[in-house]
Amino acid sequence: MDLFQEAADKMVLYHLRTSWLNIVKVFNDKAHLYNGTISMAFILMAIYEEDGVPVTKIAPRIGMEPNSLSRTLNSLEESGAITRKPDENDQRKVLVFLTPEGKKLRKIALKTVFDLEKKITEKLSPKQLKAFSEVIEQVSVSLEDFGKELEK
Repeated sequence: MDLFQEAADKMVLYHLRTSWLNIVKVFNDKAHLYNGTISMAFILMAIYEEDGVPVTKIAPRIGMEPNSLSRTLNSLEESGAITRKPDENDQRKVLVFLTPEGKKLRKIALKTVFDLEKKITEKLSPKQLKAFSEVIEQVSVSLEDFGKELEK
């Protein structure tokens, strides 16, 4: 085994990264069948209000940067999955609505997420799931701490 792989196999960060890349690949392979991406799917899942959702609420729901969100919303609008309209109560806000096509794609995205979730968790015991949740929570705390240190 080479030195990089030996070191990488011992790193939590390496395993998180490779697992996420594998999740993205599997999800994008499915999304590609519908001319979509994992980012598009998560945006569609984040739009569930029938009376529209402000654009500013979407990015925080899914942990996406506003610039990436804007590009992906443009693609979704071009494909006919969403429409954007000014908020009648506040002209400074833009609301995003799912079209009938967007609702259909949202159902597919939700089914894919829940199917994948089931596949991942079905072989894990409650004790393993609890331990995983605790580890991921600590990863989040460590990331916040690291980010604060960078700001100093």
